[in-house]
Amino acid sequence: MIRQHIFTIILLIPFALLAQKNSMDIEQFVNNVDKKTPQLLRGFNVPGAVIGIIENGEIILQRGYGYSNVDKETHVTTSTGFNIGSISKTVTAWGVMKLVQEGKIDLDAPAEKYLTRWHLPKSDFDSKEVTVRRLLSHTAGLSLHGYPGWAPNDILPTIEESLNGKNNGPGRVEVVVEPGTKWKYSGGGFTILQLIIEEVTGERFENYMQTEILNPLGMINSSYTIDEKILNSSSLEYNNFGEEIDFELFTAKAAAGLHTTLEDFMLFVQASLYKSENNKSYQHILSTDYVKQMMTPEPETNGVYGLGYQVEIFGDSKVLKGHGGANSGWHALFMVDSISNDGFIMFTNGGAGYNIYSQIICYWEHWKSGKKIYDDCKSLPSISNKIKQIIDIDGTNNLNKAYFELKQNQLDKYNFSEEQLNQLGYYYLGKGEIENSIAVFKLNVEAFPKSYNVYDSYGEALLKGNYRDMAVENYIKSLELNSDNYNAIEILNKIGAKKH
Repeated sequence: MIRQHIFTIILLIPFALLAQKNSMDIEQFVNNVDKKTPQLLRGFNVPGAVIGIIENGEIILQRGYGYSNVDKETHVTTSTGFNIGSISKTVTAWGVMKLVQEGKIDLDAPAEKYLTRWHLPKSDFDSKEVTVRRLLSHTAGLSLHGYPGWAPNDILPTIEESLNGKNNGPGRVEVVVEPGTKWKYSGGGFTILQLIIEEVTGERFENYMQTEILNPLGMINSSYTIDEKILNSSSLEYNNFGEEIDFELFTAKAAAGLHTTLEDFMLFVQASLYKSENNKSYQHILSTDYVKQMMTPEPETNGVYGLGYQVEIFGDSKVLKGHGGANSGWHALFMVDSISNDGFIMFTNGGAGYNIYSQIICYWEHWKSGKKIYDDCKSLPSISNKIKQIIDIDGTNNLNKAYFELKQNQLDKYNFSEEQLNQLGYYYLGKGEIENSIAVFKLNVEAFPKSYNVYDSYGEALLKGNYRDMAVENYIKSLELNSDNYNAIEILNKIGAKKH
């Protein structure tokens, strides 16, 4: 199972409301970011990034770093295009809330009220409890966490086909948990919202978002439609090992398909600062009350999610609101403090970009709080790069021995988390190198025998290698460790295997 990152940085310190920084403090901080960012890009094989920072409503940093095209040595600028993954959901939520504000959608009405082209599959739960509010807050009890993209030459399915399961792997969207009882992240829920927008407005989703949200905000170089204009200004995308990969397209545009630039997205962040005295100069789309409501966590989420906005918490204090995003080759994050009118944005064009933005936002948090030591912000390079070098040179015969020796002797040099090997396993799986993939996933099972996810991934590779019986054993083991692993349940049902 591929785990898609939802932004979950644990705040190390309270984001205190301090006096605004003076010009010397700001200059020193910006210089520090300018120095650190290129070092991090090189260390994690990420070609390029953009960073935007707002202090008390004013932009203090808006800059590109590294390359958008490594071969041509084209530099990233503030007008370079990036896919921002699940941050697309936050902008989509503005589109939904505009229709709520206009009285065309009722937040607490069943989603089915607005659907004619597709309907929720029958389940053990009442589909009327799947409301618009619950779709926005991921409390509707739906399946389908996230979406893989489609290759440039693929014929994309329709929204209805995608919801029915023609979506490159994740399966159909259905109710699997009683709606309104718990927070369960579902990109599929935002595809339902995409369809609702089309049903209510009579327009294509991407056209509605362009005319009603993006253009009014001044985001004229942003779009849910990937056309010639967008492609010409876009960065290329690169995997965890710095290799160029195909540009992905999405039917699930509302959940994952927005392409934007730093210059454009700064406008959206400024629009999100609803308490700023200058807010009305940035947006007339939503009232302050609606924006505030979107950033207020819904009760069933245990304080982590509002209506399209994630909420980061320290103790009992709500601190930052925003969203993270990740698609193949892209990582992105934005967060705002709506009380102090501060904001942070970072987009990267590499598969390891999460490691970089997590450090830079940590520097920002420390700076805002007055903390001078940044050592606890450091992330280690992935062990997957080292393991790939070993496989490329020596194959997989002595892979396990090499890995555990490294783990014993160089634990402080690399990140040995299970996600690192999982990423390498899926790298080989995507390239069709099944045996290498199986070897890496098998190693991950030995390294993390209590993780349900590693057995799930190992089972996936074994199934693709036609080792059916071994695949079944690993899927069953995954379920023993996590009975809510719906992916394993679905696969076992699909291949007609018994769950002991």
